[in-house]
Amino acid sequence: MSKREHDHSTSNAISSALSSNNKSKKTKYADEGEFSAKSGDEWGVNRDNGTGTSSSPSVPVEKTKANFGLSGALAKDEVTGAVKNGIVLKYNPPPERVKPTAKWRLYIFKGEELLSTLHLGRDDYYLFGREEKVADIHVEHPSASSQHSCLQFRSVPYSGTKEKFRGKMICKPYIIDLESTNGTWLNGEKIDGGRYYELKKGDVIRFGESKREYVMMLDK
Repeated sequence: MSKREHDHSTSNAISSALSSNNKSKKTKYADEGEFSAKSGDEWGVNRDNGTGTSSSPSVPVEKTKANFGLSGALAKDEVTGAVKNGIVLKYNPPPERVKPTAKWRLYIFKGEELLSTLHLGRDDYYLFGREEKVADIHVEHPSASSQHSCLQFRSVPYSGTKEKFRGKMICKPYIIDLESTNGTWLNGEKIDGGRYYELKKGDVIRFGESKREYVMMLDK
């Protein structure tokens, strides 16, 4: 299947999913892909199409950069870290943590198949990982770490051009890799561990060598 057909099919799947009125809830999710790297194009990433130019995805993706501001503390022992179900959590939420009011959703794909839709509204952060006792979103793939990454909503100063928001704080989603063994990928690029990266509508997240793609979308 061509890249254009892949993008069109994925976009149709998201459009269909956006019309769902499923009740928001915190979801456990198992990732059971093969232990192999994904090859070829990925939805949400500009790729060279063989002509020396890049083809654009159906949903525009803005390239993200590392955020070198406040970073989530990675706990090292029971003194500094919270304990859940007898397991020390590596992640400590920052002071600017906040629950989102916007209707963010996370669409989970394997290839062109939409596997699940997660509603991100009940909590201010969601922990991804292989350890079911602590993970909010279970990633079962063998390349995933027990506590792999965290999606955190943060209250940050508005930096846009709209006058009505100037001087105000707004809620934005961020991803932080918890120094995992095999890394976290944002729009096809591996991110640094222990740093926040802002997430935007249409961004695609992958964990380790898993083929599954987690697509951030925002309902209007």
